[in-house]
Amino acid sequence: MNQNWDVQNYPFDRHTLKISLEEAIQDASGFVYTPDFKNSGYQRDMKLGGWKITNFTLEEEKVAYQTTFGDPELVDQKGVYSRLIVSIPIQRVKYMSFFKLTTGVYVAFAVAMLSFFYETGQPSLVSARTSLLVGCLFSALVNMRAPESVLGRTESLTLVDQIHIVAIVYIFAAALATVSSRLTTEAGQAKQAMWLDRRLLFRAFTISFIVRNAIVISHAAIAG
Repeated sequence: MNQNWDVQNYPFDRHTLKISLEEAIQDASGFVYTPDFKNSGYQRDMKLGGWKITNFTLEEEKVAYQTTFGDPELVDQKGVYSRLIVSIPIQRVKYMSFFKLTTGVYVAFAVAMLSFFYETGQPSLVSARTSLLVGCLFSALVNMRAPESVLGRTESLTLVDQIHIVAIVYIFAAALATVSSRLTTEAGQAKQAMWLDRRLLFRAFTISFIVRNAIVISHAAIAG
């Protein structure tokens, strides 16, 4: 049994596990699955390790193949077989792994925001501020690879990926702000540079990052 696992909205992802039973010998004219809806279900106290079953459904359908499978009695040149589908929707109920995967990048962003309180009037402090941002950027990039060990490789952009990418962009923007602040200070406007760093950019970066994260997390929680 194969199941496509879409973890784009992890850890709020919801999946529908399907088990398909299909008659392989007799076609639908000789054999048809008839679900016992009344007496079918699942054990309610099953432990799924961080998941819960939200529903259970049975469905019978007929599947047509563009071949008779060598049966000369089929005159319409296709075989139709009965299939029984068991659908089991499940939902993740534990989110601790999500916090473990994102704590590193959130801390890196928070430390990067502290760099706005470094004065750029002294070359030594500028160098320290730049080194701090480089370290935060490196930390965010390394932490971005951690989800692969939990979620596996995926071509889609997951919620965890979005959080990391946004943090990386903000840290890089903070590095650009450092260069701009240094140039403003060299132009004899040290007080203006300090005001921009501490009063405007620090608040704008922090608030917009929090709002951005709230939006993407809320969207993932709704979409599932």
